[in-house]
Amino acid sequence: MNREALLSYFESYNENEGFLSYLERFYTKHNSLDTWEHCKKVAEEAKKLALAYDADPIIAEQAGWLHDIGTVVPNDEKVKLCSALQISVLEEEVAFPYILHQKLSMKMTTEVFGLSDSQLLSAIGCHTTLKSDMSTMDKVLFVADKLSWDQADAAPYIKEIRVKSTQSLDAAVMVYLEHVWKSREHMKVVHPWLIEAREELLKVVS
Repeated sequence: MNREALLSYFESYNENEGFLSYLERFYTKHNSLDTWEHCKKVAEEAKKLALAYDADPIIAEQAGWLHDIGTVVPNDEKVKLCSALQISVLEEEVAFPYILHQKLSMKMTTEVFGLSDSQLLSAIGCHTTLKSDMSTMDKVLFVADKLSWDQADAAPYIKEIRVKSTQSLDAAVMVYLEHVWKSREHMKVVHPWLIEAREELLKVVS
C-alpha cells in the first residue's frame, strides 16, 4: 500500500512515449509547468557543469530533469508519505516539510522510472541542502539548481555563483552555503546536512 501511495501521483509511464514528453505531461497534470521549465534549465546547467568538471553529463542532465518531481506532493502530506515509505524524517524537515521533496524525488526516481545509478540518486536526494561527503555530481546538481532560479532579484548571490562556477565548483557551492549561514537567524530552519556540508567545504575553500 505504501508504494501505491507514491505511485498515485503518477500516470502510467510508457518508455515508448519518451522521457521528456512524459515529464511534461506529469507537471501539466499537477499544474506545475513553472517547475518543469525550471527543471529543463537545471538539466541544461547541470550538463554544462558536468562537462566542465569531469562528471557524467548524461547523469547530470537526468538529475536536472528529475530533481523536483517530489514537489508535486503537497507540503502537508510530505511527512506522512515519507513515514509510509520508511524514509527518515528529521525534526527540521517536520518544521519545514518542503525540504523533503529532495528525498521524495529520489524515491520516485527509483520506484517510477526504475533508475538506480548511485550518482544520480545521491545528487537528487541532496540537491536542496547538499550533505557531507558530497560527490562532484552532488555539487553539480546543487549549483545548477541555484543558477536556474527565476527570482534573481530575491537571490542577488546568483551572479556570484555563476562567476565562481567557471573557476571552482567548491567555491560556487560555498557562495550559497555562506548566504544561508549569514541569514540563518531569519530562516525557519537550517538543515543539518547543509551545516555539515559547509563545515566540510570550509576546510578546502579559503
